[in-house]
Amino acid sequence: MTFEQWGKKYGLIVSVLAFFLIWALPTPAGMTLVQHKLLAIFGGAIIMWITIGVNFAVSTFAIVVLLYFWVGNATGAVAKDGSLIRNAGFAVSGFASPSLWLLVTGFVISIAMTRTGVAKRVALLLMKGLGRTPSGAIAATMLANFAIAPLTPSNTARTAAMLPIVEGIAAAYDAKPGKSNFGKALALSATFTSNITGSAFLTGTIPNPVAIGLIAAAAGGSIFTTWSYWALAAIPTNILILAATLWLCLKLYPPEVKSLPGGLSYVDKQLEEMGPISVPEKKAIAYFILALVLWSTDAIHKFDSSMVAFFVGLLIFLPRIGVLEWRETEKSLPWELFVYFGGVLTLSGVLMQTKSFEWLIKTGMAALGLQSMAMMPLLIILIGFSIFSHVIWSTTTAMAGVMMPIYIGLAQALGFPVVAFCMPLALMMAYALFLPFNTMGNIIMFGAGYYTVTEQVKSSILLGLIIWGLWIVTAFTWWSWIGLL
Repeated sequence: MTFEQWGKKYGLIVSVLAFFLIWALPTPAGMTLVQHKLLAIFGGAIIMWITIGVNFAVSTFAIVVLLYFWVGNATGAVAKDGSLIRNAGFAVSGFASPSLWLLVTGFVISIAMTRTGVAKRVALLLMKGLGRTPSGAIAATMLANFAIAPLTPSNTARTAAMLPIVEGIAAAYDAKPGKSNFGKALALSATFTSNITGSAFLTGTIPNPVAIGLIAAAAGGSIFTTWSYWALAAIPTNILILAATLWLCLKLYPPEVKSLPGGLSYVDKQLEEMGPISVPEKKAIAYFILALVLWSTDAIHKFDSSMVAFFVGLLIFLPRIGVLEWRETEKSLPWELFVYFGGVLTLSGVLMQTKSFEWLIKTGMAALGLQSMAMMPLLIILIGFSIFSHVIWSTTTAMAGVMMPIYIGLAQALGFPVVAFCMPLALMMAYALFLPFNTMGNIIMFGAGYYTVTEQVKSSILLGLIIWGLWIVTAFTWWSWIGLL
């Protein structure tokens, strides 16, 4: 029985047991009743999210119900007759977060790019320009992934979009699944790139806007929580990581061929089938550029990233000038994740509001003797921990929902600047490199059969060490220069 199968069968039972076990413990000195209740809810929620014992959206329903009927409010206040005061706003507070709506509106733009064919055309044109050599072909797929990442807030969606391109390139090079070194290098680089480009942009993967929303809720919105600042902090190092990924994959799996047999006939055929660039494609490109310009300049005009996405989404849906109808997108939007992240933001917000994490972390740090540790050494350790702990997670979504509130609580408990300590760790949430089950995108590319689990593990461990090293250098150089640290 796999862990996923075990989780689906027993995860809910274990999460309920964890909830009752934490609640049954005597309330420690210095902990309030509300804090005890919230930590019991959080403990049960962690088990649900790790095991996926129930659907992510269902976990939010459980959280909201417990917050309203059992916790009631942030202070534990009661009415004159002794009954608990229940505040509905307290139980669903996270659903008002702009970061939550960036998830939905970002997907609208992504769907427009995919449905009109722009994403595929970009990949094919890059392949046509670079794909005559094995290294150029791999670089082309990586650049195409990078190009569509700002408007594709899903590792899964990007990998699914790139898979037919990767398979077409492999076929053009006569790379047989499981037998060709070039096929291994191509598919592994595509797998890793979808994770790496997710880190590069605030809208590159689902956990990013949630992480920045949690940070903004704890520290207040500022230039440091904008789309443009995330890009400023993340893109330079992630470009170096992409270059290192290309080098590593080619080093571990040297291609058997030196040039493309038969030229670029596959790419030419695909472009011929697509025909001239269509009017919907031109509109989608215009909206892509508009969104990118407004996001990248948000530190100047101060427009919220999610509101920019709403505006561009409106243009995409408007009659005559738009490229989509609502009915085309409603089934493709991640409503399950929308509900889930609303629950994560709500629970994390009340845990911070009531200082529940602060009590827990101060107690834990004191027990470990780490309460006097300086910020930079601890941050460097946690960057490595965040990268390599992906190995135990089946989704970056769940990982971000669990770990970011803990990191924020840690910063508050130790008196560190929340943004400076937590934003670097938020950038690590995308690196699900290690095993196929770590993210759905990994599963999609692994399913093509070009590499084995062992080959992914070996190359990902080496790449993880390179990524950790590059971010350590970044912490002492680039992040210092741009005022983050």
